[in-house]
Amino acid sequence: MKHKLKLYARELYARILFHSGLHALVDRLAPRRLVILAGHCVAPDGGGWGGAEHLPADMVISEPKLRALLTWFAPRYRVVTIGAGLAELERAGQARGLVAFSFDDGYRDNHAVLLPLLRESGTTATIFLESRPLDRREVSWSHKLFWLLARMPLADFVQAYGRHAGDDRSYILANQVVTEGRDPRPAYQVKRFLKYEGDPALRDRAVDAVFAEQGGDERALCEALYMSWDEARELRDAGLELGGHTVNHPVLSRLSAPEQRREVVDGAAALRRELRQDVPTFAYPWGRRWDFDAASREAVSAAGFRSAVTMHAGANLPSSDRLALKRVAIDDQARLHLLVAEACGGFELLRRFGVDLSE
Repeated sequence: MKHKLKLYARELYARILFHSGLHALVDRLAPRRLVILAGHCVAPDGGGWGGAEHLPADMVISEPKLRALLTWFAPRYRVVTIGAGLAELERAGQARGLVAFSFDDGYRDNHAVLLPLLRESGTTATIFLESRPLDRREVSWSHKLFWLLARMPLADFVQAYGRHAGDDRSYILANQVVTEGRDPRPAYQVKRFLKYEGDPALRDRAVDAVFAEQGGDERALCEALYMSWDEARELRDAGLELGGHTVNHPVLSRLSAPEQRREVVDGAAALRRELRQDVPTFAYPWGRRWDFDAASREAVSAAGFRSAVTMHAGANLPSSDRLALKRVAIDDQARLHLLVAEACGGFELLRRFGVDLSE
């Protein structure tokens, strides 16, 4: 009940700020801040996406929706890359409200759809790249899972996974979700169990086996989803910021410290090798606070990154931890009034008075 009341208050407050125009006044009163918006794929208007249609809705923002956000923010805020925004935060007397758009993983539509939108609006963005799809044209287990769930019933996938995984905890828990039918989001729960339960190497082998049984072509899937190094260099040449996102997109906290270091350092080395430039910013894969740990932070510093972003919402202030920056997720369900309340510093202003309406 308390959580519902907080969400209601958050919604009401954001609507008042937005529809009354008070957000402009709050922007001048609130602390200096950088608000980072975080997406993944940009779906082109009119279709013709070429193979990425199977991705979950929370990973996709449509071209019209993103154009509307860029159109609203560009005239009212300084839209910057994450690196440029942090540099401005460290200089006194600069703009109080900064907004950065960021996109994770390095999908093909970031070049084909996002780049023209940024040129149209005169803005920029930060793109976080996994190196394995670029170097080897291979994808992570989760993308094979998304592809499979678009082609077979969830119960059939779980049973097929169980045949290959054997007596694995992730399979047992996933099978309970499907057979008991009590969870309103069974596909999400199955993904969560595969992500956090059981042995990651066993999971990868089992998902690979089901993917092969269903006629999956990993290279073709990667070509449909991910950009190439040449396209990444075109983004660089267009002035976008490119950041690191590991080699294989693992849950870092499930790896040993040496394994984490290899994931982060090797991913950074690949970007610097191909882009021939500094890569100052990193995004933790998955990005929740339980997805990375102290060893992850040490790996990020060892790789030469100066900042790292999470997937916890909120504004970033001059005093914010540079290795645990906040981001606000955007997809087609993103509500402009809530994004504006974050961007103008409305929630940060309330914290000065002891009221916390953060997510």
